[in-house]
This record gives sequence, C-alpha cells and structure tokens, in this order.
Amino acid sequence: MLFSHDGIHDSQTHLASPAYFYEQLRGEISYATRSGNPIALIKVVFENPKSEQVRAADILHFSFELAQLTRREDCIGRLGINEVVIIVREGEQHADLFLQRLIAAKSLSVNNSLQIKISLIYGQDNEDALKMLDRLDREEMISI
Repeated sequence: MLFSHDGIHDSQTHLASPAYFYEQLRGEISYATRSGNPIALIKVVFENPKSEQVRAADILHFSFELAQLTRREDCIGRLGINEVVIIVREGEQHADLFLQRLIAAKSLSVNNSLQIKISLIYGQDNEDALKMLDRLDREEMISI
C-alpha cells in the first residue's frame, strides 16, 4: 500500500493512512472521554465475490462513494487492502443512522462487483485505541 507524500493519505483512495488514522482515533477517544459522547467505529470490508482480486478501479470507486456518505468530521482510514474503518463522532447519536445509510447505498457494491461486510462497535469507558480496534476485529460482521 502506498501513501501520499504527506503521509496522511493513502495514495490510491485518498482516505486516511493507517498512521494518521491511529493518531485521529487516539484524539477522538480523548475528546469522547472529556465530552461524555462516546465514539463508534464502523469496519467495512469489501471483497470480490468471485474470489478474484479487487481491481484498483473498484477500490477507488468504493472509496469515493464511501466518502460521499460520510460526514466531514468522521475519519475514514484505509487499514488494509480491502478494509476501511470509520470513526464516528458522537457515536450513539450518529452511528446507527450512518449504518443505515451504508446498508441502503447500492453504489458501494460497484455495480454488484463487490461483497460488502460491516461491523459496528461503540466506545466503552477506559478503552484505548488498541482495545477498541481489537474488539472491532472480533465483532461479527453483517453482509449488505
């Protein structure tokens, strides 16, 4: 995976790079602790249902469509070749609505060439970024 010259963005998708995403996540957890408004994390995994490698054009299209569905204050990080995680501020208020938008968004599947799976967790008291991401990885994913 290549990153832009600024180290903040993934060069292919223009989503947040892992290092920048982790920094943002730590900051959002700190803010959520102070404000009392827990964040949510949404993991989206996309695969080619025909067991073929996902084409670069499909990744770019998926990333663009996902960014269109996301609020400016929410951070989308590309953490794997076919995996993104979204930090949703004020998670209890916004995450369920955002999840419904993702489920309804037919454009994410890139004309049904991608299989999309999603999981969602809410931040808990005294939970750091690593614990939160570990819990997200263990969360059951739903196919949309």
